[in-house]
Amino acid sequence: MRFLILLAPGENWRDDVVLHNQPFMPEHAVYVQEAYLQGKIILAGPYEDLTGGAIVIDVENKDDVQGFVENDPTVKNGIFTYQIKRWGEGMSKFENISPNFDQRYIDYKHKVQKELNII
Repeated sequence: MRFLILLAPGENWRDDVVLHNQPFMPEHAVYVQEAYLQGKIILAGPYEDLTGGAIVIDVENKDDVQGFVENDPTVKNGIFTYQIKRWGEGMSKFENISPNFDQRYIDYKHKVQKELNII
């Protein structure tokens, strides 16, 4: 199962310190690197404005992702808070998955929306 982890400044985030120099950030980097080397991390990194970051992780279940996040040194020490979102099925360049949306999909969805009085 694929999950999106959204990381945002927590109660111990230092506003006067750039993201890469926040406390426990080196430990966080190594922790995420280890999960990457185990094949769990698909994507990870900070936002461009350095106000937090995101991780896309592939694990067996919600308990696995919850355990991963709760053991992250930056989360354990209040540098980051987090949200976990289950990644739905869709498109993936990595697995070469495409639903092949085209005009037929638009036409079908418009028909459904008309039946529901949405459009």
